[in-house]
Amino acid sequence: MSILTQKTISKKISLNGIGIHSGKKAELNIIPASPNSGIIFKRVDLKENNIIYPLYNNVVDTTLCTTVSNDFGAKVSTIEHLMSALHGMGIDNAIVEVDCDELPILDGSSLEYVRNIEEVGLKSLNVEKKYLSISRPIVFSMNDSFVKVSPSDNLEIDYTISYDHNLIKEQRFNYEFKDSNQFKNLISNCRTFGFKEEVDSLRKKGLIAGGSLDNAIVLDKKGIVNNDKLRQENEFVKHKILDFIGDIYLLGYSVKGAFEIYKGGHRLTHETMNSIMSDQSNWRFINEENLNDKN
Repeated sequence: MSILTQKTISKKISLNGIGIHSGKKAELNIIPASPNSGIIFKRVDLKENNIIYPLYNNVVDTTLCTTVSNDFGAKVSTIEHLMSALHGMGIDNAIVEVDCDELPILDGSSLEYVRNIEEVGLKSLNVEKKYLSISRPIVFSMNDSFVKVSPSDNLEIDYTISYDHNLIKEQRFNYEFKDSNQFKNLISNCRTFGFKEEVDSLRKKGLIAGGSLDNAIVLDKKGIVNNDKLRQENEFVKHKILDFIGDIYLLGYSVKGAFEIYKGGHRLTHETMNSIMSDQSNWRFINEENLNDKN
């Protein structure tokens, strides 16, 4: 049996774009990294104390996006779409250089990251890949939202959203991760979305300064404001799954577990990760050999 090894990208990826909340232009480089590095963010606009680890215990804000910080106050926000692409494409190690405090929103999905990853290709590293595996059932709830977590040999996400809008209402999608091609085709191009009636109030709060019809689906009472159509059936709930795949990667490893999510979001995912990691009997590290031994 061949051992599944850790992966990084084969060569540097460079991207640029606007931050959806800050409106700042961001320059981004994704650089190959050595085994057991994990994902590392580096704020190249700062001369010191500029390394930030995208881990659940470094999350400092979950308002409409995920923001991580280091002990010195250096932050990077809106990391979930890149983290989703790295998780979904099987990348264990990478250095992400950015020259401001928010990653570019690009088209509001993970598609451009995925295309660039595919273009440069992956490099296998001579170290075995580890997974964080859920060991026992956990339930975490907030108001009428909840996440039910249970053991699984794969990453399974059963996600339901509910909105008072006739185009969405209640959408549910059950996603079981199989490989990077499936992630690319089913999830990666699903865009973030919002409601026209909320735009003014969000901008008064200093949010979505860089938001536009080029990087989000915008809905009014009649339907979609954008000229282009939805890219996929159930694009709204699939984008929530995209976000979840990115946020759950803040556990620091690819994840094996089944997640049933009702009316989730960045904060609920973050609190669920805190709940999982609060007790070591909730999880364990495994490799492919452990999985094959069970089957």
